[in-house]
Amino acid sequence: MWKEYVKIWFDFYRLKTGQEYVFDGQQGKHLKQLIAKVKTKVVQKGLEPTDENVMNSFKGFLSHLNDSWILEHLEISIVNSKFNVIYAKAVKSNPFTSASRIDDIIENRYNTGGATG
Repeated sequence: MWKEYVKIWFDFYRLKTGQEYVFDGQQGKHLKQLIAKVKTKVVQKGLEPTDENVMNSFKGFLSHLNDSWILEHLEISIVNSKFNVIYAKAVKSNPFTSASRIDDIIENRYNTGGATG
């Protein structure tokens, strides 16, 4: 599956920059760390960390990368080091997770969870 992850990154980089990415061992190390972080998030969400789930989550993570500074300095090492910030922004901007948070806020505020009070 490694080649698939590399291809996903190369395609993403080409889409964002119009250039081909130059890859070396150091970049490979950062990509492996990044994939491991994505896999951790898949597990935290209660999903099975299958290749398909991790790969789809990796694609989704990259598709939510819209920070202009990071995109102007697009390197695997930067994306890897800023993973938590990028992930938090992606979750915050996702309409599905926003709707879920709004439901939680309403339930807590108006106690609509079925409890009488």
